[in-house]
Amino acid sequence: MSNGSGLRALPKVELHRHLDGSVRVQTIWEIAAETGIDLGVRSLEELRETAVIREPVTSLSQALARFETQKKVLCSFHAISRVTRENIEDAVNDGVKLLELRFAPAFIAEGTALSNDEIIAGVLDGLSQGMARHPIEVGLIGILPRGFPASANERALEDLLRWKRGNAAGADRICGLDLAAVEAGIDPLPLVPLVDKAREAGLGITIHSGEDTDAAHIARTLQLFRPDRIGHGIRAWGSTAVMNRLIAEDVLLEVCPTSNWLTGSVPSLDRHPLPHLYRAGVPVSINSDDPNLMGIDLVHEYEVCARHYGFSREDFLSLNEAALRHSFLPRETLDRVKIR
Repeated sequence: MSNGSGLRALPKVELHRHLDGSVRVQTIWEIAAETGIDLGVRSLEELRETAVIREPVTSLSQALARFETQKKVLCSFHAISRVTRENIEDAVNDGVKLLELRFAPAFIAEGTALSNDEIIAGVLDGLSQGMARHPIEVGLIGILPRGFPASANERALEDLLRWKRGNAAGADRICGLDLAAVEAGIDPLPLVPLVDKAREAGLGITIHSGEDTDAAHIARTLQLFRPDRIGHGIRAWGSTAVMNRLIAEDVLLEVCPTSNWLTGSVPSLDRHPLPHLYRAGVPVSINSDDPNLMGIDLVHEYEVCARHYGFSREDFLSLNEAALRHSFLPRETLDRVKIR
């Protein structure tokens, strides 16, 4: 199945898209012009060349550094609201019926005068606008960046949970917690109490793990954090023990093929382990990760899977049913989403 229009019309569930890593290039340019932000470029065309990753970089760290351009324009309530709404619009254009957007308040706030409350309020405003305009269900996942000061992550979690307990429009859509950024070399133990607290408060747990590390890191993630899902997790391939545990515990991998290629986590799209994981029975889903940062959309990822891995329409339906089943949104919300 390789017809682009057919793939676009296919009902989809996307569980791994970074709100603060997918700002339209045109939006970056316009917000910078409105606010006087210096992007270090002289034209929109030059910005397109510098703000989008089109060829593989040497490491995940180098890819994460590209977030800084996007981060610069997340500079106000209105900018964050706009970017959130546009993320939802982009997902709708991809045929997404249920979207989980993730964002890191501490990352956005770093180096700005914005508070976590302003950031969360902006996201909720954009979410409310997006859902009012489009037939889509949206959930929000708060990210705690590994390597950030413990105080910043503790405060971000407290603020996310306070908003979730409140009655602001859209606050009930805060449904999950994620740990993200570079995994290797970071002691995970100080983060365990924060993840436990989020779980006790009713949030689903997803953890970035096994993207550019190894199966032992995924095993450690499963042991320490007991996640419902794992972001990427592609290095599970090759470890029968880890794959068997993912299957037994029904932990879904949120896989992002082009992102993994561009960040150097896999040597090529042809050699991506996604089809092997899927056919081995590991729960997996297809996601775009940071589509505007990488010059793609979710339909592109489906085209990759059809062309490189031979995925059929039935495969895509099964993948989206698995993604829907693993969503962190409430059951009554999931029942409104029709895949077949």
